Amino acid sequence: MACNNEPSMKRIDTMEKQVSKIEKKYQETETAFNELVEDCIEFDEKLRNENNPRPEMQLLRAYLQQYEDERIPMKEEIDYSKSQLSDLKDDFENGLYDETQREEYLASEEKAVKTLNAKLDYFLDRFEKQSDFIKKIEKQ
Repeated sequence: MACNNEPSMKRIDTMEKQVSKIEKKYQETETAFNELVEDCIEFDEKLRNENNPRPEMQLLRAYLQQYEDERIPMKEEIDYSKSQLSDLKDDFENGLYDETQREEYLASEEKAVKTLNAKLDYFLDRFEKQSDFIKKIEKQ
């Protein structure tokens, strides 16, 4: 049974490494979000004082709100994935599932990990572009 588990265990190890990277990316996203919120507040105030509304600020606020709505569920998904992978590793080592079940569980976790990574990439990209936008506008 151990030989049959080897590819499955390697996949779990790979996903665990990916989840560790995702945790780091989540922290980067949190930092970028917090900095952007501060910039947004400061920039909004400046625009109000100058009576110079910028429609682009609506997009920035929308991205910030979107992330605000997703940040806790994403953190919970990261924690859940870590737990699931640990449980799967234990279950596979104890031979609890047949090949079909192992494949289903692994495919499900791989999908969850890819989805989390894609969400974070999306937000990091948006935050970087919005930060560049604010810096560009501030120079004008």
